[in-house]
Amino acid sequence: MQETLIAFGHNEKISNKILIIGGGNIGFNLAKNIEQSFDSARVKIIEKDKSRAEFIANELNDTIVINGNGLDEDVLNEANIDEVETVLALTNDDEDNLMVSVIVEKFSKDKRTMALINKPNYSLLQSSLKIDDLIDPRMNTVSSILKHVHKGTIENAYTILNGEYEVIEADIIETSELINKQLKDSNLPDEIRIGAILRGDTVIIPSSSYVFQKDDTVVLLSKRDQLPIVENMFRISSI
Repeated sequence: MQETLIAFGHNEKISNKILIIGGGNIGFNLAKNIEQSFDSARVKIIEKDKSRAEFIANELNDTIVINGNGLDEDVLNEANIDEVETVLALTNDDEDNLMVSVIVEKFSKDKRTMALINKPNYSLLQSSLKIDDLIDPRMNTVSSILKHVHKGTIENAYTILNGEYEVIEADIIETSELINKQLKDSNLPDEIRIGAILRGDTVIIPSSSYVFQKDDTVVLLSKRDQLPIVENMFRISSI
């Protein structure tokens, strides 16, 4: 993964010191996930509701919970903002999330800032406010449910470019239209591009003569209006 990121110009540094603003469901579950999967991380949460702060403090093992307002510079200082590497503003208020990111930028230009937004128009402010990443839960939710909506053997789907395209992972089974066909004979529309095949433990970048086989896992990019074709390609049966 690190080599792939570097190849595309993203020489990412892994953050070990993380500050989450907002201890709601998103912030709380993110901290819990980090505790379980990232041993070296040091996480702090700022939550302004006292009872909620007490609740998440009791539920989390290694995360430090501070009761206070993330927009208050004194509270940010209490959280040792100077030492923090990544700040995630995850409250249920878009304006607060944007303002927290701006305040953090004032403290240090080297920190990575991420803000949760629900109003798509705010994405226009990302560059001018110098926020590194905006998180749109609508798009993430769409991606997470697509695999349950799509028919057949589609395992994962990730929405990109404001829902215009999807990156899809699906398995080849006996009834697939692709089985035993060469890629050049698959008659795929230009709006559907196959990027890689996983066969066992081997990742294959297919050439035009590649022959699809049963149990191949196909990773493809599809325009949204071509999804019915993709679903037919990987349907469970021909009925």
